[in-house]
Amino acid sequence: MFLSGLSRKVKRLQRKNSQSHVFLLFLFLLIVVGVSFVARIYAIAPVKIMDASMTPKFKEQSIHWMCKLPQCLTQVKDQDIVWLTLKSGETMVRKVLAMPGDSIEITDKGHVRTPHRNFKWKGEDAFIQSKTIYVPKAGDTLYFDKLNEVEQDYILAYLHTHGEKIAIKSTLWQGDREINIDRVGATKIANRQVSLKEVDFLPWQDRYLIELQIRQAEPGNAPIKIKRELFRLKPAKLELSPPHTSSADSTAGDSVKVAHFDSNKVVKADTIIAPAKPAPAKEEPEQFLDEPLNMIVIEEDCYYMTCIKGSSCPDSRELGFFTHNDFIGRYLEWPDRIKVKVIYPIQRYANRALDYALSLLAPEEED
Repeated sequence: MFLSGLSRKVKRLQRKNSQSHVFLLFLFLLIVVGVSFVARIYAIAPVKIMDASMTPKFKEQSIHWMCKLPQCLTQVKDQDIVWLTLKSGETMVRKVLAMPGDSIEITDKGHVRTPHRNFKWKGEDAFIQSKTIYVPKAGDTLYFDKLNEVEQDYILAYLHTHGEKIAIKSTLWQGDREINIDRVGATKIANRQVSLKEVDFLPWQDRYLIELQIRQAEPGNAPIKIKRELFRLKPAKLELSPPHTSSADSTAGDSVKVAHFDSNKVVKADTIIAPAKPAPAKEEPEQFLDEPLNMIVIEEDCYYMTCIKGSSCPDSRELGFFTHNDFIGRYLEWPDRIKVKVIYPIQRYANRALDYALSLLAPEEED
């Protein structure tokens, strides 16, 4: 009797403990899944490298982890690798070459000089002429006519991404003398005739080649230069005058006597003539006024982001400066370190152990 009662108590205690253990285990797994889900959405994200632009640091089709927390994005420093987004929605991974306030020089031989380091950029093919570039920081005031051709292109891209409506007027100069801009129409880029309509927005490399062609055709030794003026487009405020009303329109709604004829008798009745509906107004095309724009105030810190390989790929050489608004995440190095120092060795040892076990189980071949 005593033993049966004791066994019932033991079973009841075991049942309670097992239920509590299952509940605690379920709760723990639920917390782990929830934390992992939140971290995956808001904190970190795996990014697949889709091309060879970051070789040899990142191989094509390799996957790396990026930190998306604000603390990561506000602490970007020189040589950091950042996950970026373009205005088109496309994303890419690039390396910081220059910080806000830096001046860098890229030569036509691929030599790069920054305040932090100097190096030879093997395969660099975007700079056909040596240029010095200032990377602006928040609060800087830049004057468009004082910038070189590359900096002007970058500032135009900056204004475009910030929603500025701008217009450009190009003029052609030989030394200190302005000459007819129509000479541009006699030049060619990639065996294609250059149109006057496109010269305003051609990249600086194409404008440089146009200048060389015109200099060869023009007499004299003075350099040829395509100069550009910048204008901000503002909506024109059109003053609309009230429509003119005629005397006929003013009496259109008055009551008049109209005779209605019947086959037997004539009856007079009061009727009201409704005013005629006005014709729908034609939509006037939106008009803008040109306002000269030379002084430009930079509102955000700018960064010069590049591929690791030197050959042509979409980066700051082509797209201009990037700002914090373009940053999605910053590369986390420790997951790759764990992968290299822990996971890969374990995989190698496991593969060796598996191969050894299979070799032991394999039947021996008889002579």
